[in-house]
Amino acid sequence: MTTQEMSLSTPLLSRWRKLRHVVKVVELRLRFIALIAVTGLVFAYWDTLANQFAKWTRARTEQSTAAATVEYFCPMHPQVVQERPGGCPICGMTLARRAKTDREVAHEGMTERVRLAPFRVAQAGIVAADVAYESLSQTLTTVGEIGLDQRSLTGIPAKVPGTSRVEKLHVNFKGQDVIVGEPLAELFSPELSQAMQELLIASRSTAGNRLELTRLTGEKLKRWGIAQSQIDEVLRKGKADASVTILAPTSGTVVRKNVVEGQQVTEGTTLFELVDLRHVWVQARVYEHQIGFVREGQAVEAEVPAYPGESFSGTVAFVQPEVDPATRTVEVRFDLENPNRRLLPGMFATVTLRTPIAETAPFRTQFSLRRAAAVKWTRTAQTAEEQEKCPVTNLALGSMGQPIALDIEGRVIWTCCASCQPKLKAQPAKYLKRLAGPPEDQVLSVPESAVIDSGRRQLVYVEVEPGLYEGREVTLGPRVGDRFPVLQGLEFGERVAVAGAFLIDAEGRLNPAPRSSTSVVP
Repeated sequence: MTTQEMSLSTPLLSRWRKLRHVVKVVELRLRFIALIAVTGLVFAYWDTLANQFAKWTRARTEQSTAAATVEYFCPMHPQVVQERPGGCPICGMTLARRAKTDREVAHEGMTERVRLAPFRVAQAGIVAADVAYESLSQTLTTVGEIGLDQRSLTGIPAKVPGTSRVEKLHVNFKGQDVIVGEPLAELFSPELSQAMQELLIASRSTAGNRLELTRLTGEKLKRWGIAQSQIDEVLRKGKADASVTILAPTSGTVVRKNVVEGQQVTEGTTLFELVDLRHVWVQARVYEHQIGFVREGQAVEAEVPAYPGESFSGTVAFVQPEVDPATRTVEVRFDLENPNRRLLPGMFATVTLRTPIAETAPFRTQFSLRRAAAVKWTRTAQTAEEQEKCPVTNLALGSMGQPIALDIEGRVIWTCCASCQPKLKAQPAKYLKRLAGPPEDQVLSVPESAVIDSGRRQLVYVEVEPGLYEGREVTLGPRVGDRFPVLQGLEFGERVAVAGAFLIDAEGRLNPAPRSSTSVVP
C-alpha cells in the first residue's frame, strides 16, 4: 500500500474507534443508572417483596402439608373424595375441605372421636353434664272395667237328692243383701222328710247304739245342706217338717237368683249366687312392651267418672301368663277395696301404676351387682382384685400395667396408672363416689337431649377432655320424662354432651372416622 492510501484509511479507523468508545461509555452509564434504580426500588418496596415471597413459600408448604392432612369431598355426594380441590363430577358443586382421620386405638364401646377447636365448641353451643344417679319412676295408665271379686263368689245349690220343690222364697230379687244364717228359700223333698223321720226314730231308739245312729243320720242331713241348728230344732220339737229352710252360708249380695216359687229343682241346681262387694276387681289390659313395669303386689290408684277427683287404692292381684295374639296385650287384674260399696260392677275405671325404674328386673340385677361391689367399699383397705376398676378411668385394674395404691381420706385406693393420681387427689369426692355404689332407689341416667337414636343403636358423646368427644354406644332403659336410665356404656361421673350432641354427630359424619379413629377438626 502506498503512503497516500495509508494516510486516507487511518482517519477512518480512528473515527470508528471513537464511536465505539462513546457507545461503551453510554452503555456503562446506563447500566449504572439501572443498577441504582433497581437498588432504590428494592429498598422502597422491600416489605411488599418480602410478604410476597413469604406468601409464595407458605402456599407451597401448605399445599404439601394439606395433601397429607386434608381431603376434599362433596357435601351432596359424600362418596366423592379427592386429594385436590375442584368440583364434584356428579353434581358440579365445589368440593368442601375436611381433615383426614388420624388412626389410633379405641376402647370397647367407642364408635368414633371428634376433636373441636374451642371456638367451634362455642359456636355450636355444646354443653356437657355429669352422668348422675336419679330417682326415676315410670307411670303407666290403663283403662279397665270393675267386676266381681270371683274369690268371694258363693253358689248355693240344692243338695237334697232327687227332685225338690221350691215352696217359698225369702230372697225375691237380685241385688238383695243377706247376712250369714239368713233364710233364703224353703224346699219340700220326700227324701228329706224321710231322712228327718229316720233322725227322730234314731233319737228315740232304746238300743245301745242310739247316739251313734243319731249322729250318722245327722251327718247325712248336713251333707244335704241342713244346718246343725236346724237338726237340733227338729230333735227339740220331736217333729219333722215336710220342708226345710235353706240358710245363707255367708254374708253378701245376691248377684244371681235362678229359681221361682213352685219350681222343681234337682240335686246340684244352683239356687242363688252371693258375692262380697266390699272387694272388687278391675280387669284391664296392658301392652306387652309395658308388662315389665307390672308386678303382683304393686300399689295402684284407680279413678272412676262417677267420683271425679277421688282415687281408690288397690294392688296388682294377678297377671295373665299369656299375650292375646290379636291385640298384643296382657290381661291384668287389680284388687280394690270397696268398704262403702260405691264402686259398682260394670263401671269403667282408670288405673295408674307408678313403678320405680330401680325396681324393674334389669335394673334390680344391675343394682345387686353394684351393691355387692359397694359392700367392699365399707372396708378401709381392699385389694386391687376386690376394687376391680380404677375410679378415674373406669378401666379394669391391671389393664394399664401394675395398679398403684394411693391413700385417700384414710382409705387405700387403687388406680390404673400414675397419671390418675393427680386427678384423684384434686377431686376425691367425685371419683370415690363411683366406688360407693348407687343409692337404693336411684339409677344412672342421662338427659334425652344427650342421646342420638339411629333406630339400630343409641349413642352418646362423652367429653374425654375439653374439645374431645368420644362416641359411645349405650344400652338404655325406657324414657322417663326427659331422661333415659342407663344400663350399660356409662359410669357415674363421666360427662356427656347434653346440648349440641347432634352437631358433634354431624361433624363426625362429615369427617367419617372408623371405629378406631379420631376426626380432628380445626
